[in-house]
Order: sequence, then structure tokens, then C-alpha cells
Amino acid sequence: MKKWILASFAAAAVGTIAQAAEPTDNAFAVEGAGRLDCTAFTAAREDKSSAEYQRMIGFVEGYLSAANRYEPNTFDLTPWHNAAAFDIILKSHCADHKEDTLVSVVQRMVTGLRPVRIAQFSPLVEVGDANHQAFVYEAILRRSQAALKTRGLYKGDEDGKFSTEMRDALMAFQRQSSLTATGVPDPATLWTLLNP
Repeated sequence: MKKWILASFAAAAVGTIAQAAEPTDNAFAVEGAGRLDCTAFTAAREDKSSAEYQRMIGFVEGYLSAANRYEPNTFDLTPWHNAAAFDIILKSHCADHKEDTLVSVVQRMVTGLRPVRIAQFSPLVEVGDANHQAFVYEAILRRSQAALKTRGLYKGDEDGKFSTEMRDALMAFQRQSSLTATGVPDPATLWTLLNP
């Protein structure tokens, strides 16, 4: 049985090596969905419940999780982004760059997300009410408080606490920005409020 497994693995590995391109500087192997291009992503996103689409989003999440470990001064490179946010970023990029591979897009995302990363550990805080909830890093709540204060919407302390005053300021910002006014710092709100 073990010999059969090893033989199968060796045959698969030879097939994969045969598909590999000529090595270049800083070359590394890309597995699975990362080799697919934007055209494949655009087609797969027509059915977001499909296994192919889920594989692609899973690749993005896995790549960015690994980047958290290897990027200098990084605790979380994507402190408020979720699968829906990654989908929007990919959709936008792929509309104009159909030939780009998923891995090349995610590599660009790493560079683009550096300014919004959290450098050090920050506790997650549960925020919201019975209808709308989110988990947000305390550091992101402090950034949000500062950004809302700059816009004249928040007058409280920049303490990373989710108070009634913070909720009301977020609701005012969401209304100004044509977002759903929940008072919860969801990914769309944080993207609009904190993106450089």
C-alpha cells in the first residue's frame, strides 16, 4: 500500500514539474488556484458557491495568512478585510488585467495593504447590537475613532472602546458615505473610513 502511495505521489510530482516554467530570479512554486488567471476568476465568480471560486478565495486567504508571518512588522496585513473584500479587490483588478495570475494579484495586494496593517498584537473586540455584530481589533477601533474625530463626528477618547458615542459617529459617517447605517465598523465602512 505504501509503495502505491509513493508511486502515485512521484507520478504526480513529475507531471507538476513538467508543467513548471524556466526558473527566474526569486522564483518559487505556486500551487493550485494561484496559477489560475483573472479570466478564470471572473468566470468562477459567476457562481460564488462553486468549488472553483471557493478554492480561489481560499488561496487568497491562505497566501495573506502566510504573509502575516513573513512580512516585517506585521501582525495582521488585512485587519478588517474578509472574503467579500478580497472578492471586490480581485474583481476590480481582474476587470482590467485578464491575463494576470491570482498569485501575482495577491502579491500586489500584500504591497498595497502594508499601510493599513496592524504591526503588533491587538485584542479583538466584539461590537454591535442584536441585529449587527462584528469582531474588530482594538487598534482598528482606535484608528477609527481618530479618523471620525478628524471628520468632526466623534469627540470621545481614542481608547479602542465601542461606546454609544462611537456607534453614533459611525452611523453618521455611514450615512455621509452612502453606506448602510448600522453603527457597526464592518469591512465596507472601515475600507471607506481608513483606506489611505
